[in-house]
Amino acid sequence: MTSAPSAVPVDLSALSGFSYSCRPDCGLCCYAEPLVRPPEKAGLLRIVPEAEFVRRGRYEFLRSHPDGGACRLLEAQRCVAHTARPSMCREFPLSAHVGLRVQVALVLSCPGVDLSPLRDYGGPEGRGPARGFETELAALRARLDGSVPRLLEAARRRHGRTVRALEAEGRWRSDDQVRRTLLNQLPVPLAEDFPVAGPPSAESGLASLPLFFDHRAGPVALARREAGWELVELRPTGGVRRSLGVVPPPDRPPSLTADGASTLSGYVRYWLERDLLFGVVHLAMLEDPRGSVEDRVAAELRRIAAETVSRAHVLAVLRRGGVDRLSEEDLRDGIRATDQDLLDRETWGTRL
Repeated sequence: MTSAPSAVPVDLSALSGFSYSCRPDCGLCCYAEPLVRPPEKAGLLRIVPEAEFVRRGRYEFLRSHPDGGACRLLEAQRCVAHTARPSMCREFPLSAHVGLRVQVALVLSCPGVDLSPLRDYGGPEGRGPARGFETELAALRARLDGSVPRLLEAARRRHGRTVRALEAEGRWRSDDQVRRTLLNQLPVPLAEDFPVAGPPSAESGLASLPLFFDHRAGPVALARREAGWELVELRPTGGVRRSLGVVPPPDRPPSLTADGASTLSGYVRYWLERDLLFGVVHLAMLEDPRGSVEDRVAAELRRIAAETVSRAHVLAVLRRGGVDRLSEEDLRDGIRATDQDLLDRETWGTRL
């Protein structure tokens, strides 16, 4: 546990053992409309006077190209205002969740994050220091101002109401209790978890599709089609550059190599460390009277694992044409194609 200059406690344990090196040829994080705060807007306009912004409620965002395109400041896979980029861009691939604490975790879709620690991941203890996140952590710490204690207090009040409601129904167990139990009895996907719902259809809008880096000029995305899941390559200026194929998702749990199974287990354990997981589950339980917290977290972890191996299977078939068992490399591809998508969900806490 470390502290930011503002004395806001920040839990960094979910970074332990991981390393990061930005890939300049990627541009994945630029396929978004980043939030721009007033001081940041002034700096952007000094470098790019023609920068365009869009207002949504109280906030302004850098305008992106329509139809799933990149931020308009991305040119030839480089940001033309890199030195004045908004804090959201400076902090990626860090993701901060405010609940009972401020917890910083990783967006594992980022190809700059080395996923090899997942192979034998059992938790943050003994993993060694994180490497390569100094600039991103400095940007995050600079943003932990006086509003964060207020967010923490509001989150604690919401958490208290959630605990009381679930205790009254006999369904409550603390996060630490659930973690201890499930780390010893890690949920695995069952036959009933397949086939998974999968990604949205392209008709719902390219901006809603899960994106990931695939060593191409632009990111690729998965879209649901009647015949299966389609992999498409996107243009920075918006729209689909080309289709890379359609594959039906698996209708039962795929076979995994030993290293593949170890990587999947590590990924599930990493999700169990994320406070956001419990925030998502608690919020859903307030509207659904079925099951205890432990039951619901276990079911959510099975769903995450099933989604990950399904995407890994589709990508492996597209790459190799046939799959006997999913390898560690296949599982890493599945994690890259899944993680950001699963992080973008509502929680009783707040995402900074």
